[in-house]
Order: sequence, then structure tokens, then C-alpha cells
Amino acid sequence: MTRRAGGAVNRRAGGAVTRRAGGAVNRRAADVRSPESTEVPDTEIAWDDVVDVICVGPDPGPVAHAISGVHRDRRVLVVARPDTWDADTAGYIAEMTAELPTPPPGPPVAITRARVIDDPIARGRPIDAPAVRGRPIDTFEGSRLRDWAAQCWASHLGVLYTDVVDETLVHTDESRCFEGVVIGTYSPDCALEEWLAVQARADGVGPDPDVTWRRAIVEYGRVAGVELDTASGPMLVRTLDGVALPTAPGGGDPAPQPDLPDGAGAVAIVGRPAGRFGRVQLLFPR
Repeated sequence: MTRRAGGAVNRRAGGAVTRRAGGAVNRRAADVRSPESTEVPDTEIAWDDVVDVICVGPDPGPVAHAISGVHRDRRVLVVARPDTWDADTAGYIAEMTAELPTPPPGPPVAITRARVIDDPIARGRPIDAPAVRGRPIDTFEGSRLRDWAAQCWASHLGVLYTDVVDETLVHTDESRCFEGVVIGTYSPDCALEEWLAVQARADGVGPDPDVTWRRAIVEYGRVAGVELDTASGPMLVRTLDGVALPTAPGGGDPAPQPDLPDGAGAVAIVGRPAGRFGRVQLLFPR
């Protein structure tokens, strides 16, 4: 199901739903312009639909990324996780995770004290901090990036992106920067997974039962979209900003409720600059 806050809903090829403020988004690739850019990556494929991001759920990490996209008025397609990945997707996952170290044991739900600018609890508002982009990643930072990737990959709250995701920055207690977007205020009366499920239902974020994943489509060296199986046959959906893939499988009991710091907390999807891994965390003000 593709969602964009507040607008018309159209069905195409018997399955996928596209939402966009003020009208339909079902346009050919040559007519599409990303809201952030006037340029469109080259394509030679006749796509049936175009979205900003594709999220593979209902796992917590991709669902949180989908919620953040809906809150920012982006076109989001949520597809159910297949039982078996196609060759291209499996190959990408293997390449990204082959050399990751085994992370040390940690809490199932990460809690971070972060110094932020502006109100981090405001719904859908990005977290702001001084930008540090445009600089090379040195060896030490590269090592920390691998450690971060390993933590995310081992977490059932993690997410793996096919494109580098640039969000806004936050300073942590360790004077390190991570990127993040707050998706809501945390309610401590339920587990984080349950909170995400409730938020997803409220935002209309969830896989369309009439649409199933067939394969990722690689064009010019990147995952450019996906092929879906629908009641009317195959459907090709292009993504301008990549695919959000799940990490460690969930499906079991929710993680134990952590001991929470005092003060209002926020649920955020976070990552490291120049990284392709992220996870859901709880943020509390420093």
C-alpha cells in the first residue's frame, strides 16, 4: 500500500494503492519529479508507478521508516516481507552483511540521551543539529560505522537501506553524531513494537494483502524499484529513494520494557552519517 498524507487514492494493476496530496501519483517515470530535486535518475524501464520509498514490513524498522515518510508527505509503498528473497535482493543483503562483526550483547531497545535543537517530540518534525556532511569518512569512523551496522543488523528493530538515507543530525552523550527523525511521543504503557503497530494503523501504513514481492529491479548499479505480483499480473514500481529492508526477524514476544529515564521520550528511526543501516530507538533529552 502506498500512502501519502491527505489526498486521493488510486488503484492500479489490481493491487497497489497510491496516495498523494491533491491527486494521483500514478505517472510514467519520465513525468516524475522528486519533491526534493528537479532531476530524475535515468531509466529505461516502463514503470507502472513511482513512489519515493518502498518499505518491506511489517517489521518494526521498515514500518518506522514508512511512518516517518508519511509524516513528511512522501509517497510510501509498504510491501509484505516474502518468505524467500529473490536473487538480487539476497545478493545485496549478503554483500552488505558479509563482513559485519558480531556485536556485543546489548539491550533489545536502545535508549539514547540526545542534545537536540528545537522540540524533538513534535510529530513528524526532523531532529536538528549542526551539519557535518561533505567530509570523508576516516578509518576510525569507518570502523564505528561497521560496528553500528552490526548492531542494527542483529536487532529486530533494525533496517537496511538500498540507498544512503540523509536525514538530520543529533549529538549524543558521547559527542558522536547520528541521524534521526522523530515519529512520535513514546507511551510507556506498552511495548515499543506495540506502539509502532498502533501508530502504523493510525497512519494507514501497512502491506496491501493483494500485492506480493517478486523481485528487486537493479538498474545502473542500484535498486531502482521492485516487481510485484498482483491480481492483474506483474506490476513494476519505481523508487526514487530506495528500499527499506528488514533485519533480524521478529515475530516473537515483544522486547522487555526498558527502564526509562525521567522526562518525555520520543520514538525515532536513526542511523549514522553515510550509513545504510538504521534502527528504532527511544530518545530522551540530555
